[in-house]
Amino acid sequence: MKIRILSAADIKAALPMKDAIHIMASAFGQFSAGKALVPLRSRLHTEKGVTLLMPAYLQESKDLAVKVVSIYGKNPSLNMPTVTAVVIVLDPDTGVPLAFMDGDSLTAVRTGAAGGLAAQLLSKQDARRVVVFGAGVPHSHHQQDPAL
Repeated sequence: MKIRILSAADIKAALPMKDAIHIMASAFGQFSAGKALVPLRSRLHTEKGVTLLMPAYLQESKDLAVKVVSIYGKNPSLNMPTVTAVVIVLDPDTGVPLAFMDGDSLTAVRTGAAGGLAAQLLSKQDARRVVVFGAGVPHSHHQQDPAL
């Protein structure tokens, strides 16, 4: 079994915002058409934090993945981030893991792409400016969005 590991830099290089917007349009379309299985996230509480499990399957495109997010409030005292995330991509026919990806950067790209898609669909044709409220990593991806 060969599992591909994608870092934040790998994701940035492999997923231009224009492509991410197209992917989000497909995912939202499948969800709206009832062709997405997205159960409620599970929570696993431990003594020092919580881990969230978020599986999803897009039936039309056959995309299967699980996002795992851990929130540990005392991590900064260990020089580690409070919130960390990974995304595990699985083969939809066998369940075999295909990729292990940095979830923080992927989430930031997804957030920016969702905003870019919304801007494309909801803005006036002659719009030339956009205002983005927010801060942090997702905000920086909105700024990089060529659709805005």
